[in-house]
This record gives sequence, structure tokens and C-alpha cells, in this order.
Amino acid sequence: MSSWFEAVPAFALALLILALPGVAVLMALRIRGLMALFLAPAVSVSVLAVSAVVAPLIHLPWGIPVVLLGTAVATVAAWVARRLIPALNNILLIAGPRSRVGLGAALAGAGVSLAITTLLLLLVAPTPEQFTQGYDSVFHLNAVTHAVDTKNASSFAISSFILPTIKSSFYPGAWHGLVSLLILVSGISVPAATNLIWLAVAGLVWPLSAMFLTRTLFGPRPLLLISAGVLAAAFPAFPWLLLQYGSAYPNFLSNALVPVGIALVLLILRPSVHRGLEPAQALTLVALFLPGAITAQPNGVFSILLVLTPLLAYLIFSWLRTGYRRGHRHGWMRVALLLLVIAVAAAGLSVLPQIRSLFTYTSPAFLFFPLALLRNFTHAPAPIWFPALALTVLMLVGVRAGFRRPGLRWLPAALVLLAFTYPLTAGTNLPLANIVMAPWWDNPERIAALMPLLAVPLAALGLVQLVDFLSTKLRTRNLSPAVWRRKGKLSTAAGLAVVLAFSNPGLWQMQGQVGIMFEVPAEPNGLAQIDAQELALIHRLPNYTTAEDVIANNPYNGSALAMALADRHMLFPYSSQGDLSPDLYTLRFWLNRVGSDQEVCAAAKRQGVTFLLDFGTDYIPAFNDPRSLYPGITLAADSDAFTLVASEGHAKLYKLTTCAGVQL
Repeated sequence: MSSWFEAVPAFALALLILALPGVAVLMALRIRGLMALFLAPAVSVSVLAVSAVVAPLIHLPWGIPVVLLGTAVATVAAWVARRLIPALNNILLIAGPRSRVGLGAALAGAGVSLAITTLLLLLVAPTPEQFTQGYDSVFHLNAVTHAVDTKNASSFAISSFILPTIKSSFYPGAWHGLVSLLILVSGISVPAATNLIWLAVAGLVWPLSAMFLTRTLFGPRPLLLISAGVLAAAFPAFPWLLLQYGSAYPNFLSNALVPVGIALVLLILRPSVHRGLEPAQALTLVALFLPGAITAQPNGVFSILLVLTPLLAYLIFSWLRTGYRRGHRHGWMRVALLLLVIAVAAAGLSVLPQIRSLFTYTSPAFLFFPLALLRNFTHAPAPIWFPALALTVLMLVGVRAGFRRPGLRWLPAALVLLAFTYPLTAGTNLPLANIVMAPWWDNPERIAALMPLLAVPLAALGLVQLVDFLSTKLRTRNLSPAVWRRKGKLSTAAGLAVVLAFSNPGLWQMQGQVGIMFEVPAEPNGLAQIDAQELALIHRLPNYTTAEDVIANNPYNGSALAMALADRHMLFPYSSQGDLSPDLYTLRFWLNRVGSDQEVCAAAKRQGVTFLLDFGTDYIPAFNDPRSLYPGITLAADSDAFTLVASEGHAKLYKLTTCAGVQL
């Protein structure tokens, strides 16, 4: 696939994958129109993720048939729930001209957002076949390859290619399920499918989620929807920062869905303030939302709780105060119940090894705390430093306007809380700060990506305030005809939002930084996973090897990418592979002795090793001395057991020709 134009049919398939399962379930619940547009992707992710988990349990391969089965089951379950639950069955469908205008505004906002995001992606990746060279890219690309090869995209199997001694381990696999399904349907490459799903989520799912939260917070005004949709493409902290940083695709998918979760909780907790769905519908949708949120990246649930912390704290305080008003005994019983719930939740989470492991990561401070706070508040986290002043002003105008609305006085506190998260990880080494930020691995980039969750709706409200102000000025001067009042505001808001996006210097600086991640240097530069010579040899691997061959490699020199780029079985498919079988351990340290050592030869035969891919000692930035981690692989090329069969500059492919003194 040499051009983005060729990718249009596959992109259309990606949109169908993200839309149709959710639409079917929502139709069964009688949720249509604008609400279905907002919610369909989140429900689709859940249906796909659950289908992927169930498929191997009922001995079905991952693919369209199992997705159709999962969609059918979820749709029937939703229809039955609506019929049996009075609170769902008694909800009336109401549609009118205003809802159609809102649907049009939402589609326009999402369309403009997609156009902006597509343009920027084309500038950093001239073809769909390009891939980012972040540290995590190797794992995610190879995990998708593994899912395609095994026809298993379950979150309990997606990481099994790096866990040879562990039968089952949970790793959030919703992202890999989406990408692998697109590959199975369209036949395109792993990098192309990855880019297309990223574009679909960044260009459409994210703005639709942001519009849903904006509507829930501030109402269904079309002007708000189109403003939020376009402004979703204007903030560099999300979705671009996670692409620049290590290609954290699961976290990216989770973040794109978080606004939906926030909005659903608000619709349940405060139905008198937030309208659009009945509480029973919102509660049902939370049950449909959670599987996708957890299998995308569980920290999305913590992100929802983080944004809503001020509101939840107020509601809990009010609940306790009401208890004490009934009597001290009643009040203390509520305190005890609250402490019990917290203790049970903490104990339940602490049992999970995935939760415990979060507290082993810490990021060293690299910014002065006040500077980190300022940069987060002005939407300029590292590696960019240009403050988005216009967006910040609109956000503050939105805070002021939102604070004046009934039931929204918690919004400023939530924004302040989000603003302080980034400096807690980037501006301090306090152990308490590391613990608080543990759900996001105390990682500055993942935490900086949280700020737009509230900034987009608030900036949209600020932009609406600006457009209303201009309209008032025109009306007082008798310069506001009817056509302006009907259509002029929408086009003005959309135009201003586009100008704000393209005039944000931080967005363009981020585009440059992401472009660096997509580059394939001509020669090793110590930063990229692979260079042009290594990539050329990877593309030639099918000429010399088969899918049954196992290729020995040192994953720290980028050679592990051959699994995704050439669909070849690599002995060590990921650099941070902590789980090794005895054979892998032997080969890691002693493969260079395979020509003379019986034990090493036996291990090589059991693992099926037939080739060695040597990319030299230009290691990716990860550990101080990666060579010491794989000395047997590093020295194997100089042994008499391997014969050179192909090369591209410094990149070389060897064939195993001698094993324990026997010619093969």
C-alpha cells in the first residue's frame, strides 16, 4: 500500500468495525440518532473485546463470524433487558428538528476534526506502511501479528508470545483486537492497519466522545457540539502526545473513550442537571461501556474517577452529612460503610498483580514544579514548549460560564486537579506523588494526555460564549440577519475552531516531534529502532526464510520488528521479555556455542532456530548495557556455526549450518 488513497476502502472497513456492533446494540435499546452516534464506538469496543475473550473458550477463531455472533448475543440481551426492565421499556423516543440539527452539527464537527487529524497524519507518515519507532511499538505491532497468526485476540492471550512459561495472563487487548480484525477482513499489513485504526479513533471516536461529554455538561446546543468536535483536534497533548511517546496505543484508545464514561456517570448521579439519557439507560450503558474500557486500558476507569473526584467528594460529604442529621449513630454507620467499601475495593485491587505492578514504576522529575504546572495548564507538555494561549483563554472563559450553571460548580476544582497531575510526576520525586499517579505508571506523557478531557468541553463553551458575544454586537448594530442567526453561528464557530487548531504553534511542534518517530534513518542513529539498511533486509526475509523458521535475534537492536514487518517467528520478539523458558535462557547466553555444545544445540533444535538476524550493537535506548543481556546472540555471528546468506550494509542474515559438530 504505497499511498493513503489506496487505504480508503480499508479505512471505511475500520469505521464499520467501530460502528456496526454498537449501533445494533443501541438500536435494541431504542437509543438512536445523536446519542447512537456518540455511543456506538464505545459499545462496539466492548462487544469486540468480549467476543475476543469468549472466542477461544468456545473454540472459535478470531474473525468476522465470531464478531457477528458476539454482536447478535449482545443485541438480543439488550432487547430482552429493555423488554423485561420497566425503566428501560417505558422510555419514549423523542425526535424533532432540533435533534436533526444537533446530529448535523455533530457530524460536521467530527468531519472537520477528522480532516485536521488526517492532514497532520499525512504530514508525519507519507504512506500508511510507515510505523513509529517508539519503545512500545515493537510490542504492539508484534502482538497484533501474534493475534492474526493464532486467530486469538483475547486479552488473556494477547501477550502470550512473550510469556512462554505462563499459560494465561491478562493484558488489555482491545486495541490489538481492533487492528487484527481489520487485517483479517482487509488483508492489509500490520503497520497500515495500525495507522488506520489510530486515525479512526483519533479523528472520529475521540471527537464524538468529547461532544457527548460537552452535551452532557452544557446541553444539546448545536453550536456547542460543532465547537467541541473541531477543538478535539486542536490540543497536542491528546491524541498526538501518546503517539509521540512510545506509541501507547491501548492507553490512547482508553483516553478516547473516557469522556463517554464521565458523561454516563454524570447522567446517573445527577439526572436533574444532566439530560440526554434516562438514568436507567445510562446505567445499562455503563455496563456495556466497562468491558471495553477495562480491556482498552484499565487506567481509563481511574481517569474517570480522577475527573469526577470533586463531585464525588461533594456527594459523599452530603451523604455523610445527611446521615449525621438523622442522628450520630446513623452518621457513624455511614462512615463505617464508606470505610468498608474503600477497604474492600483496595483489597480487591491489591490482589491483582497488574495493579500491584503499577507501583513499581517511577518517573524522575525533569521540570521545575511551577513550570510543569504552567505548561500543563497552557497545554504545552514536553516535548513541546509553545503555550496554547488562545485555547487556554477559551478554557478559562468556559470555566467561568460553566461555574455559573446549576450543578456545575465542581468543574473548576476538577480542572485544577487535572492541572496538578502533570507536575506531580514531571516536577517532583515525592513518593506520595508517585503513589497517587501510579494508575498511569507515574508517566508524564500518559498523565499530560488527561488535560484535554475537560479542556475540550470547556474551550468549546468558551468559544460559544465568544460567538454569542459577536452575535450580540452585530444585533445591536442591526447587522445580524436571520440567516446569521440560523447558520452563521455554526460556520463561524467551526471556522474559529479550525483557525485555533492550525494557529496553535504547539500542535505544529508536536507534528514535527511525531514525524521524527516515523522516520527511518539511513544509518543507525541510536534513537530509532531500525534504520533503512535493517528495514531493507527485513523486507527481504521472505526470500530466504519461511513462516516455520525461527530467527534468533537480540531484541534490543530492533530486529524483533521482523515479526510484524515480515511475519517471521523471532526467538526474542520483545526487548522487555521477562519470562524465559530454560531453552530461551540457554540460547540467550550461549547461542554462540551452538556449533560445539550439545546442550545448546539441543535447545536450538527444540526452539526450531534456523537463522540469526544480526543488526549489530546499535541498541535502542533502554538499558545501560543491553549487550550483557544477550551475549550469546551478540557473539553468535562470529562463530563457525552460522553462514552468511544475505546482507544490507551492516545488517546481516545468517543460517545455522552446524549444530554440536554436525553439519545441517
